[in-house]
Amino acid sequence: MKCKIISISHKLSNWEKQALQFYSKQIPFYFKVSFAEVRPSSPKNLDIESILETEREEIVKQIEADSYVILWDRTGKKINSHEFATLLQDKIDHGIDINFIIGGAHGVSKKLFTTSQLVLSASELTFPHKLFKIFLMEQIYRASTIHRNHPYHK
Repeated sequence: MKCKIISISHKLSNWEKQALQFYSKQIPFYFKVSFAEVRPSSPKNLDIESILETEREEIVKQIEADSYVILWDRTGKKINSHEFATLLQDKIDHGIDINFIIGGAHGVSKKLFTTSQLVLSASELTFPHKLFKIFLMEQIYRASTIHRNHPYHK
């Protein structure tokens, strides 16, 4: 299964690269994780709706055909690690690739909510985008350990 994480972000810092590489190495061979970085829209002379629409257009270009699209937003459905692991395993079992979307500083365009098959929330808290991408990678790794009965998830 291929997982693609599409996020609004600037160039990765070294510590972000190291953290993402750490989890990438831990994830089993059957998870092929890739990243698509969409540059944030410049707020010069643009209102928030225009920024969100510009970012949405760039995000949509990164979505792979026939993939299951999961948008992360604090208004989404809250699930636990076991439910997330079951969701991923179901997509693996059916040969379906997943594209995860992580919005920018202003969130995402409302149109992305209809483009996505599922909207999830990790918490009611607001996370820095740099940390959330690492958090998502850790959850993908955790999901793989749950299904292998590995002691990482206790």
